[in-house]
Amino acid sequence: PVGVVGAIIPWNAPLMLFAQKVAPALAAGCTVVVKPSEYASLTAVRMTELLVEAGVPPGVVNLVLGTGPEVGEAIITHPGVDKVTFTGSRAVGSRVMAAAAERIARVSLELGGKSPNIVFDDVDVGGTAAALMGMVSMGLSGQGCVCHTRALVQDTVYDEMIDACAAMAAMSVLGDPFDPGTTSGPIINGRQLARVEGLIAGGRDEGARLVVGGDRPGGDLAAGNFVNPTLFADVDNAMTIAREEIFGPVLAMIPFHDEDEAIRLANATDYGLGASVQTSDVKRAIRVAQAVRSGTFGVNGYTVMPNAPFGGMKTSGVGREGGREGIDAFLESKTVVIATGDSLF
Repeated sequence: PVGVVGAIIPWNAPLMLFAQKVAPALAAGCTVVVKPSEYASLTAVRMTELLVEAGVPPGVVNLVLGTGPEVGEAIITHPGVDKVTFTGSRAVGSRVMAAAAERIARVSLELGGKSPNIVFDDVDVGGTAAALMGMVSMGLSGQGCVCHTRALVQDTVYDEMIDACAAMAAMSVLGDPFDPGTTSGPIINGRQLARVEGLIAGGRDEGARLVVGGDRPGGDLAAGNFVNPTLFADVDNAMTIAREEIFGPVLAMIPFHDEDEAIRLANATDYGLGASVQTSDVKRAIRVAQAVRSGTFGVNGYTVMPNAPFGGMKTSGVGREGGREGIDAFLESKTVVIATGDSLF
């Protein structure tokens, strides 16, 4: 076992990421100090209680609540922490890596992405539009590291796809996530809401065409942290909304002409976490999957599976979670040589 693990967990998927970090660390024989986000602490509290009830010995799983600058900083700089596993922003991840480098500690980082979804003209437009808008406007409302917020659409179906995605966005139902009829919940807090609105305004200023959304809902939701599902068309890959992780219900649609251009646009990002292709041509799907630099890749769909490694290339992170690799990340290799005669040599 690597030893004591510091696990820093974000707010957007607190249950899954608690399990994804703590379970393999325990399986490898490590002890863990967990620091959840101050915006989603109760999940980690309950999970820790359940582990204690299940018989995990005292001191094996430890929970510390507080802010990142206070508790997170203490964990990443503590000489007794042998490895830090962190999921969060690239800026904070850079600080985690720098702190680990100062004392040569192990580190795993999952730092988000700007994932492309490449759509060729041999797909069902309606079903594909549902997938494109669904990933950014439903469930987590775009607040997920692998949300495919760049739609690269072949020019021969580009206009049709814009109309279909706009229709899907109009079908979204914003509200309380505990209501079964709700498809889209709120942004996590006011600070993130302001950031999303700022990026939407920036998209307008840089010349992207706002097709639908871009504003807040009225009525009972006006005072909440809600943003209507937003679709930008005619986006250039150099625009901020095509480069920056938004963490909100915003889809940037970019046209391409052929396979080579699609791959070039997909790879023209500092991130490399997830990507997908939508096509009925299996050979083309395999070519694109091999050419796009991302840690995970989906063909005609996308999912994250616990028995498969998950992580990013480029600035999307270091290391993998999930699968055998996820357990190996908490183990050290050790070579033992035993002399069986008078001499080792």
